[in-house]
Amino acid sequence: MRTLSTVAHDIRFQLKHGFYYAYAFVSILYILLIRVMPREAREYVSVIILMTDPAVLGFFFIGGIILLEKGQNIFASLFTTPLKAGEYIAAKLLSLTLLSLLSSAAIAFFATPGGFDPGLLILSIVPTSVFFTLLGIVLAVRVKTINGYILASPFFMTPFILPLFGFMRFYSSPAYSLLPGYGSLQLLAGAYYGIGLADAVYSAILILMWDIIAFIWAYRWFRKYIIAAIGGGSI
Repeated sequence: MRTLSTVAHDIRFQLKHGFYYAYAFVSILYILLIRVMPREAREYVSVIILMTDPAVLGFFFIGGIILLEKGQNIFASLFTTPLKAGEYIAAKLLSLTLLSLLSSAAIAFFATPGGFDPGLLILSIVPTSVFFTLLGIVLAVRVKTINGYILASPFFMTPFILPLFGFMRFYSSPAYSLLPGYGSLQLLAGAYYGIGLADAVYSAILILMWDIIAFIWAYRWFRKYIIAAIGGGSI
């Protein structure tokens, strides 16, 4: 119940600060861009856009949210309540994944109507958003400023999305198949081009395993660098 209440609070916060309006505008721009592309290029461009923006928006938003809350000393009072660190993280994951999914679905539906598999799109976007939001938490609890977060982001994030370079035919490697971006990209591309059952199952398990790893990492670092810094708090 606390988690749902926190999710509702987070959504109101995101609405108040224009997250939804900003991404509605961005989504419209992407839709217009894709629609002016040659028909044969729309699916390819859609995969690249969805993988590099809506699917990972949580990474960028969570950094600003956590650094704002650190700067306003919100955590010191927040964790004197019954709210637990795991519930806080879960609420952020749910609210930002909802925004990511709404933006991705709007882009896919209006840019390539009838040209994608909704189930595979959801199966790709949801765990991808979860992973990159968690990765953002890991970075945000360590840096002190927004500028520091922005500067560190490319170095911190790029290793996990290297498979996109293979999709774009810049450089490919068998090692990509072990990275979370591989699972995300396989499922996302599969939503447009189709994918075999074995590949879909492998990709889903791969990104789920990375989500578990990222959650443990984010939870431990949040406890270490946020909860411990304010002198204890809920587990």
